[in-house]
Amino acid sequence: MRLNNIKFLLPVFALFLMSCPDEPAPLQTEKEIIKEISREWTCQVDEEGVPLNFNATISADSNNDTKILVYNFHKIGNSEKLSAIIKTDLTIEIPKQTINNQEFIGSGEISNDYTQITWEYTIVFSGGTVDCSGTYTFGTTS
Repeated sequence: MRLNNIKFLLPVFALFLMSCPDEPAPLQTEKEIIKEISREWTCQVDEEGVPLNFNATISADSNNDTKILVYNFHKIGNSEKLSAIIKTDLTIEIPKQTINNQEFIGSGEISNDYTQITWEYTIVFSGGTVDCSGTYTFGTTS
């Protein structure tokens, strides 16, 4: 009797396991990750207590398979772009660079489902330094 119950429950349990959704697996190469995140993003940034809401666009850097270009990063303008390096562990490095007389440096992390990027970065300008944190979410603002 018990053996019959086990024989019945084993296939039911197997079906249950197969029906559970898995987290999307991280992509393997920088190029694959860049392809997945190249799109328009809704952005919310905290600049030491001052909220900024805007859209930014990420695209591949055609000169380097491990770099992205972020247009309108920190609301600096749609024609201005920040360069960043993608790593296979879903982290992003913002190397020191100057845009509009402001120096940017920092890092980011991409979510496993590629729908969110969190950023931590510093802006240095003639009046001082500002620490920022922000979240980019897949989609656009209304």
